[in-house]
Amino acid sequence: MLTLWENGLIIICALIFVGIGYYFSKNVKDMESYYLGNRSLPWSLIVGTLVASWYGGVGTVGSVEYAAIYGISAWAVWSIAAHIGRMPLALWVGPKIHIRTDITVPDLLESFYGKHVALLGAVLMFIYCAQLGEITAMGIIGEVAWGIDKQTIGLILVSIVVILTVLGGFMGVAVTDMILFFCMVFGLTMIMPQQFEKIGGFVGLTEALKDTPQLMHPTKGMSMMKALMLIVYSFGAYSDPTFYQRFSAANSPKVGRRALLTCFSLWICFDIVLVMTGLIVRATYPDMPPAAGYITLVLSSLPKGIRVLFIIGILGSIISTLDSYYLAAGATLANDIYGRITKKESTQKQLVTFTRIGVVVAATMGLSVAFKFENVYDACLFVGSIWMGSAFVPIVGALLGNGRRTELGGLLGMLGGGFTFGYFKMFPLKEFELEPLVIAIPVSFIAWFIGNKIGKDLNTNNEAVTIKEN
Repeated sequence: MLTLWENGLIIICALIFVGIGYYFSKNVKDMESYYLGNRSLPWSLIVGTLVASWYGGVGTVGSVEYAAIYGISAWAVWSIAAHIGRMPLALWVGPKIHIRTDITVPDLLESFYGKHVALLGAVLMFIYCAQLGEITAMGIIGEVAWGIDKQTIGLILVSIVVILTVLGGFMGVAVTDMILFFCMVFGLTMIMPQQFEKIGGFVGLTEALKDTPQLMHPTKGMSMMKALMLIVYSFGAYSDPTFYQRFSAANSPKVGRRALLTCFSLWICFDIVLVMTGLIVRATYPDMPPAAGYITLVLSSLPKGIRVLFIIGILGSIISTLDSYYLAAGATLANDIYGRITKKESTQKQLVTFTRIGVVVAATMGLSVAFKFENVYDACLFVGSIWMGSAFVPIVGALLGNGRRTELGGLLGMLGGGFTFGYFKMFPLKEFELEPLVIAIPVSFIAWFIGNKIGKDLNTNNEAVTIKEN
């Protein structure tokens, strides 16, 4: 457990972050300044906030868990496939799509499919932005580092996230993410080299895991169905609201593209470190849950003072992820749910207020559900798969296609994918392994395709996006 003065350093860091949020709260005048930082973020801030927010508790603790369970295949299948699949997002999709200040992902859905699809998409996206996996990771870290129960540590840390997000908006989030980016890089990389040498390198690691040789094989550590599900899930970035928010907040489309390409190289390096750490955790603490073993390994091997930097880094990665998604959830509630249900024209001040209320609601919802999951990735994949199974096809189809667009197509695509995922999640097939997301995406596409052949064509309505050539 951490000492009193180490806990004092963590409290000081938390107060500094809250102070940053308060500083930027004085510059919040409207939704553009609150949600997009006046579209003024340079390359460095985009890189910092993307890396820090994308690699939260799921990307760090969750990756260690998966490496301990599935071995090197967690990198060879999950990491490589994920980044190759996201490359078009950086090269072509993201830079060419400029989302206007008054346009969110549900607004885009409305422009192509109508209000009913937009409202359904907004509700699903709000649930997705609760980010259960990050709160689950918080609880695991708190139990090991402080001996505090998951619910208590989750409440404390989520409260800090809410205060930071409510006060500073996107600029507060981006600046704190940049600081936490450096803490995260230091924290994630300090433990692996020392422990890798101690265990005897690849030879020693292979010997330590001789009873589970599949963990050292690039593809044999997980089933084909699990690998296919992870590959499919990796394309969820194309429907992720925080990615589009970052591209919109960049001071130019070219900057957004350069930033994401930079992130790819950093993410691949992080993945190598995390996967090797997971294997070391499996070899060192074979009978302990991997996430708890990870934190135990860190606290028992790093000297006092240094280990607190690790805790700050890993908690910082979780905080930087939650504040990004909570901000997106707040904007969704204010602009896309409340606005559509009431059909009232809200002032900029009211939109900011409703967004802040949405942040609190999303945090409360996440806290009430997150600790029903034992593993970080289980929580992440559950809520992420609901969103992707329902919204991926309608969103990507609207952005990239030029054919007919009907309200029925959007509704069938969302409902078909969502209900398929829910059915196979609740009633899994006993005859053979089937990941619900793998079947939900094709069903969603078929339903979307058929629906767009029926009804009134809405493709001639106002465009949801403005295509900008570099």
